[in-house]
Amino acid sequence: MSRVTLTPAARDALRGDEVVFFDWHVTGLCCADAGEFSVRPLRRSRLPRRARRLGPTDLVYAHPTAWVHLAELPVTIDVRPLWRWRRFTTDLLPDAGLRCCLGRPVHDQSPRQRHMGGNR
Repeated sequence: MSRVTLTPAARDALRGDEVVFFDWHVTGLCCADAGEFSVRPLRRSRLPRRARRLGPTDLVYAHPTAWVHLAELPVTIDVRPLWRWRRFTTDLLPDAGLRCCLGRPVHDQSPRQRHMGGNR
């Protein structure tokens, strides 16, 4: 099971009927597995039927393809308020989906990447 954690700010930003949803966006024409993750709040009633719970709580769900790649990874979810909007972010690298598809380690960052802060 994934080690997904929500920061206190991310937990507080969720409304009572919302969960965090990892979606999968196909980026390649030749291979449906090539893609990237996005993370957003979603009402429980709007969760896709195929969404799978990710982590020990019932606050984080993922698209089936995203779940396959994230199931064993430690992921921290945070929120950044942007005026009246909420932007949920993760500590995954910006190219995490591509790395997963190519079999490269997702949390293996160079010192420069660590300094730049991962996915912003």
